[in-house]
Amino acid sequence: MLYCKNTVSFKDEDVVDPLENDFRVYKDSKHMPITPFPSYARFGLVGLCLTGSVKISIHNDEYLLNKNQLIVILPGQFVSAKEISSDFSIDYFTMSHSLFNDVLSGICRFSASFFLYMRSKSHYKLIGKEVDNFTNYYRWIYSKSNSQHLFRREYIINLLRLLYLDLYNNYKNTVSSKSSGLDARKEELAYNFFLLILEYYKENRDVAFYADKLCITPKYLSTVVKTISGKSAKEWILEYIILEIKDLLKCSTLNIQEIATKTHFANQSSLGRFFRKHTGMSLSQYRMNK
Repeated sequence: MLYCKNTVSFKDEDVVDPLENDFRVYKDSKHMPITPFPSYARFGLVGLCLTGSVKISIHNDEYLLNKNQLIVILPGQFVSAKEISSDFSIDYFTMSHSLFNDVLSGICRFSASFFLYMRSKSHYKLIGKEVDNFTNYYRWIYSKSNSQHLFRREYIINLLRLLYLDLYNNYKNTVSSKSSGLDARKEELAYNFFLLILEYYKENRDVAFYADKLCITPKYLSTVVKTISGKSAKEWILEYIILEIKDLLKCSTLNIQEIATKTHFANQSSLGRFFRKHTGMSLSQYRMNK
C-alpha cells in the first residue's frame, strides 16, 4: 500500500476485534485506513458516515461522503481519501480479501453484471428506514464480532452475505439485468474472472494466467467474458492497469520510475510505450492535463 504524508490510518483504540486479522469493526471513528493519494485497498470496506464529510476517489470516480451515506469499497480497488472535515465520524468495518472471497463464494446467485454494478456503484444515499436498517445491522455485526461465539467467523461471513444480498436486491430493482437468458455457467465464470482481476491484475496481465486459475482455455475465457460484458478478458485487464497508471500519475510525489516499479514494468520506457499505445498520450502529457 502506498503511504504518503498525512496518511489517514488506523487507531488502535478503535479496534473491537481482529477476527484473526480478517475482520475489524470501527465505531464512531475519526479515521479511515485510506491514504490521501491513490493506493490499493487491501481490504473490503463498508461504512456509514455519521457526521461531517470526506471526499473519496475510487479509480476515476469521486464521491463526497456525507451524513447518512454509505460507502462500499471492494478489495483491490484504487482508492484515496482527502478533504476530511474536522467533524467527520464514521461507523465502518473492513474485511480481508480472503474473507471477502469466502463471503461471495457462498452466494451462487450473483451475476457477472452485478460485479460490474458493484465496481461502479460505491456510494449510496440512505433515507428514512434505510438508515435505521443499516444502523441496526451494524450494531448486530459489532456485537457478534466482539463475542466469544464458537463459530464467530462463520457467523460473521453469513452476516456479511446479508449485506451483499441487499446490495444485489438494490441492483435488481434499479438496473435492468442484461444477463437474463445467459448460460448460468458462463455467468459464474465471468463473475469469478472479475474477482480474480481484483486480486491479481497488478502483477498478471496475461489472459492465460486467469484462464489457468479457472481451469479453462484463454480463448474460451475471452469468448465468455465478451459475451457477458461486451468486452474481452484482455480489455478488462488492460482497463484496470491503465486506470492504475492514471491514478498514480495524479500523485505528484511519485516520479515515472517509481510508477513503473509499482505497476511492474521493466523500466520507464516500457511503461511509456504501453501507456501511449493504449491512451494515445505520453505519461507527461497526461500528468500535465490531469
